[in-house]
Amino acid sequence: MENCLNYARTKYKSIEEYKHDINETIEDMISNNERLTFAIIVKKSHITPFTINKYPKLRKYILYKIKYYKEIQVINKKIHKSVSSLLSSNKTLTFTSIASKCGFSLSTVYNNDYIKNKIRMELINNKDLK
Repeated sequence: MENCLNYARTKYKSIEEYKHDINETIEDMISNNERLTFAIIVKKSHITPFTINKYPKLRKYILYKIKYYKEIQVINKKIHKSVSSLLSSNKTLTFTSIASKCGFSLSTVYNNDYIKNKIRMELINNKDLK
């Protein structure tokens, strides 16, 4: 009898509260440089399988966020590696040199605000090292 689920003590949050918890968990994992996986995010967010069954949109939301943040991590690594490579080879840091060293096409760079802003921030942060 002790293996039965006690519904009287089970409390579900709203889906927005779960999304907030998921975002905080992912940001914490990224700051600690941990690997983003569905199971770890669910565990750290204190989401049970019953909650996933109650809110099926949470599964899609978590998978979307994992994909999004992994793409961000890849972009950040490419840009950082390109800047380091250009600085070590004593080449000038320009917007187009970083973009071409990353392997991004110029149309991709100009259409993606995140990439544009990240390259600009790297240029600002490294303006003394040029």
